[in-house]
Parts: sequence; structure tokens; C-alpha cells
Amino acid sequence: MGARFVAAAAMAAVFICAAPAQAVETGVNETLGQNVSTPAKAARLGADWVRVWALWQDLEPARGVYTQHLIDGLNAKVAALHARGVKVVVVVHRAPDWASGGGIAPPRDAESFGRFMGALAQRAPGVDAWELWNEPDGSEFWAGGPQPGAYAALLKAAYPAIKAVQPGDVVVTGGMVGNDMDFLSALYDHGAQGSFDAVGVHTDTACLTRSPHAYYRDERGRVGRYTFSAYREVHAVMSDHGDGAKPIWMTELGWNTQSTRPGSCNTGAYAGQKRIGVSPRRQARFLRAAYRCLAADPFVGVALWFGMQDIPSSTHARGYGLYRAHGKGKPAAKAFKRLDRGIRPRRGCGGYVDRTPPTIRVAKPVQGKRFAGRIAVRVRAFDNRGGAGLGRISLAHNGRHVRSWGGHGGSIAPWWESERWRPGTHTLTFSVRDRAFNAASVTVTVEKLRRSSKR
Repeated sequence: MGARFVAAAAMAAVFICAAPAQAVETGVNETLGQNVSTPAKAARLGADWVRVWALWQDLEPARGVYTQHLIDGLNAKVAALHARGVKVVVVVHRAPDWASGGGIAPPRDAESFGRFMGALAQRAPGVDAWELWNEPDGSEFWAGGPQPGAYAALLKAAYPAIKAVQPGDVVVTGGMVGNDMDFLSALYDHGAQGSFDAVGVHTDTACLTRSPHAYYRDERGRVGRYTFSAYREVHAVMSDHGDGAKPIWMTELGWNTQSTRPGSCNTGAYAGQKRIGVSPRRQARFLRAAYRCLAADPFVGVALWFGMQDIPSSTHARGYGLYRAHGKGKPAAKAFKRLDRGIRPRRGCGGYVDRTPPTIRVAKPVQGKRFAGRIAVRVRAFDNRGGAGLGRISLAHNGRHVRSWGGHGGSIAPWWESERWRPGTHTLTFSVRDRAFNAASVTVTVEKLRRSSKR
């Protein structure tokens, strides 16, 4: 590859990191046992990116000893993709036994990973972006489950090593399972800030059959981690720590067509209780809807479909491909190709981050009202624009619940009980909570007189 092309690719990577594009860039994952040509199919699909897998254990089987033919193969693949105008993100994971002790355990010494990543970036100069580990917040790729302190140490070791030799390369955190906002928050707590250019998330969770429009809120009122649009909560955590200008990279999204038989889910919490996947036509519809949803959020930089081709050897991920095992395209391949014509943003998709309490307006009674007979009550509540929606509005008299209303308000006119109140000051408390559990309340005090008297 010529120096001019390398420089252009590096400048493009810097631009992606510094200022997220207004339209999400598309991409696709290379898949295990794939028999279709990655460069040819990626170009045919109009993909902007391809995500390629690299195993540390194979590339450095002994300390300081590199498997040159595998590095040459990686460079050849990168060159072939670049020749078709496709950029490459390489996800690196799986530590060698000499560094980890075996299996899927992370390295005992984070510096060994940093040294390796610096060496790999130097030996594979055409790579545009590096994703550091795969799903480090899950037990399938990280022995013992999430350890944010240990993973933060890997980021802090690898980031400067990569930048020292390839300063224009984008460094992405390992894609987190199901928009894991809490794991990201813990990474910040362990000092990972400044050791990545983009945050990786995965939304192709086990036995996913809901559309990208569907969502729930967790016990804190946040958009639930295992819904597609919870990437917005991940970005909110980034913004809380001053990283709002950095992009989200959805390095895996997808829906499985393995089976639609009831009870076919064979992994995760819903094993045996639901379908494992969706029909091929629904997969295509969800693909189109997902990219339209992402295009409405300018902080999403890149989104890569998982994956290029079905994986027959997998027990629970056989049907995610755009192409079937024998190479025939699914409806999703045609839907992906159409993305190249432009993605029309779909606003209002899924759930939004909502941290703003509703507003309460009490029309009656006015603050400080003095009365001898009866009073009337009229209250309205308003959610913020784009909010999660209102719950019920409640009224309490001197701390005792009186009534609640659904919708946007209610009234009591006249309030017959108020005629029997004892003389003196009475406190009326109006409260409301939205569906994101943001609460608001307004207190009005009134005075009951012994004899008729009006202000």
C-alpha cells in the first residue's frame, strides 16, 4: 500500500475520532468459518468498515515471538479491503498461555498486552482502528466475569503503545454486552479516561427477538441495558465524565434467523422459554430500522452488523449472517446494500435518556389562600420534551394521601371534605413521578378560617 493512502486513512481515522459524523458509518463483521470473500462482499454491500478478528495467543505464542505469516495475512486482508475503499477495525483478544495461565483468562500483567499491541500496530500499519478485547464485561471472553479494574489497566497500557507508533489509529474499548453502562462507569472510576477514542457496545444479545424500537426501563429509570437504544445511556455516562464528544461504536448489532420455533432459545436467562430468533424478512426489517435509529444520534460513529455469514458450527449464533452458509444472500443483505444510498434518520426510536423531572402547576388553590367554606383543587403536570412519560399525580393533605389522577392532571371541585377541616394552616402536597423515576412535588399552604372570610 502506498504512503499516500496510509496517510489518507490515518487522517480519516483522526476525523472520525475527533468529530462524530452526522450519519453513522456502516460495517460488517467477518465471521468464523466464512467461505465468501470478505473484500468482495464488503464492497458489494457498500460497507464502510469490516471488523476482523485477531487472537493474541496465535500472533505471539511465546513472549516476543511473532507468527509472521499470520501478520502477513492480516496485512494482505487490510490491503485488499482498502483497495475497495473499505476501512478495517481489528478486535484483539484471547491472551496466550504464557501471559494468562491458559483459557480465556486475561493477562496477569497488563504491560505485556500493551507491549504486544504496540508491536502489532507497528507491524500492521494499514489498520484503521483497534478494538481492545471482545466483551470484557462478560464471562464468555473474560474468565471470572467483569473485572473493570483489570480491564482498565489493559486500556491504560495499550493506548499509549498504539499511539506511539500509529497516532492516527482509532482505539475502541472492547464492545460491551448489551450497552453495559455500569461497566463503563466503573472503567472511569478505575482511571480509564484518556485511554480510548471511542466506546464499543454490542446489541446482538442472546435470543433477541424484539425490534430496535422496543425498550424497557430498569429499576433506576434508565433505558434497560438489554434494549437496542440503551446505547444512549452509555453515551450519557461518557458525557457525565466529559467524554461526550467521543463517539459510540456499535461493533456488533444483529438478529438471529436460526429458528423461530417456540422455546428454541438455548442460551441465557430465557433458554427454553422463547424463540431464539426471527424470520429472514423480519431480520431485514430490523436491520433497516436499527440503522435509521442510529442515524438519528450524531454521536454514533460506526455500526457493524454481526456478521457477514451464518456460522453452522455455533449452537446459538448460527443465523446472524447476511449470507447463508452456502453463500446465498438473505433479505438482510439486500437491505444492507440499500443503506449505501443513504440512511434516513428515524427520530423517536426506542427509549431516551431522561433525567429531567416533570413540571407541576397548581391552578387552585393559590398559595396562602384563606377560606371559611370549601376550596377547589385543579392541578396539571407536564413532562419534558422527549421525556419518558408521566406517571400518576398524587395529592396529600397534611401528609395523608387523598387522591391521585392519571394523565396530565385532575381536579376536585368543590372539595367537600375541606368544609370540615379544623381552623388553621393546612398543607397540600402535589407530587408526580415520570416513568424514568424522576420526581417533582409542589406544596401549597392554605388557611381555614373560623368564620367566612376571603382574600
